[in-house]
Amino acid sequence: MIKRISLLLIVIFNTFLSQGQSTTTVLKEKSLVKGQTIYLNSKARLGGKNRIVVPIRLPANTVAWYYSFTTVTTNNAKQHVPGSGLQMQIAKLITDGALNLISAGLVTNIVSQLIKPTGSGAVDVYLTDANGLKQFERKDLVGMYAVNVPTFYSEGTAQNSRNGVFQIPIIRNDLSLCLRNPSVTEGVAVSVDVVAIVSSKEYRDIWSTKNISSIYDDCLNKFSVKDAEAEKACNCAKSKVSTSYKPSFYLALSDSKRTDVLQEAMKRCLQESDSSGISGKEKRIQEITELVKGQEITKEYAGAVRSYNELIILGANSWQNYNGLAYNQLRLGLFEDARKNITTGLGKNPEDLSLLANLGNYYLLTNKYDQALQIFQKYKNKKRSDKKKFKDILSEDLKEFERLGFDNVYFNKTRQDLKIK
Repeated sequence: MIKRISLLLIVIFNTFLSQGQSTTTVLKEKSLVKGQTIYLNSKARLGGKNRIVVPIRLPANTVAWYYSFTTVTTNNAKQHVPGSGLQMQIAKLITDGALNLISAGLVTNIVSQLIKPTGSGAVDVYLTDANGLKQFERKDLVGMYAVNVPTFYSEGTAQNSRNGVFQIPIIRNDLSLCLRNPSVTEGVAVSVDVVAIVSSKEYRDIWSTKNISSIYDDCLNKFSVKDAEAEKACNCAKSKVSTSYKPSFYLALSDSKRTDVLQEAMKRCLQESDSSGISGKEKRIQEITELVKGQEITKEYAGAVRSYNELIILGANSWQNYNGLAYNQLRLGLFEDARKNITTGLGKNPEDLSLLANLGNYYLLTNKYDQALQIFQKYKNKKRSDKKKFKDILSEDLKEFERLGFDNVYFNKTRQDLKIK
């Protein structure tokens, strides 16, 4: 059971990461051979070798690789030849943005920006595959190395050269650099550097275009009238949210918390845009007020929720609007959202019977009957300012919830305890 819970938590966490983070392709350099000095005898000198093989084992996700070499003419087998610093050069070019991934397996050619090392000797370097390697290592009948040149790739081959730097587009793991001293009399020391460029995916906690667009869409869906002013406010709101919160944090919030954050941003944006004058704001409040009356008549509860939210964001935050918002949320089964707005409304008018009835409705619909009955019993004989009795309000509410399909065992019990017909 613990394993199943842990797995579920991992899935949920990864879901938030995938939503909140942006995948970025990153290039990194990896040194395969770093300034290795190789001494090659002359052909005439007995003992030692006049040829050697440097196998190339490329890491996974290699998109290009490079090698450089430099030489010194010497008969001292212990001669050290400084490397070319190829890895540091490539690392700097990646950091500076000079080396970029054009497409899978193809990067910009930067050979012209790499420092070509100097050299004083000469060496043959062949880039070969497995077949070429066999040819390079073949010996004649008396046990001497054959003089045949192996088949090679021209992109990485240099014959009788003092130095060189190459970018190799061939990505295979049967490749080798075959080095040979062509001189009959002089030995040569060779320094070799090999660097691979590896492509990897990194997840960064930055807003993706898709997620920023979703903030805008969520904002626009909260407006009943989706006009130019609404679009302007939502462009502003998405900017405020995306600059104030990391995506992983914002997307890990509950739906209600994200709604609170977004609505606060919308409110600030509308207040800022209204600095030019109050008339536009008042006109919009009037339009939404008329709209919500129609939505109540046509029973468009989701639309009414949007309208009441918009009125509150626009500054029309009367207890009546909080009550209207909460009642429609109860109709939609958004119980906790309704409770929050009932509480806010009661803070503005703690004795309003409609808000108190809805608080009782909240307890009733969430099966907290004792708390609901306590409110109903206390106010059952009270009348609203329009002379409507509390029990009549409650009777209408119960019928409405039943019409909407809420199946609650406490509805009839409420009627019996309060003697409601």
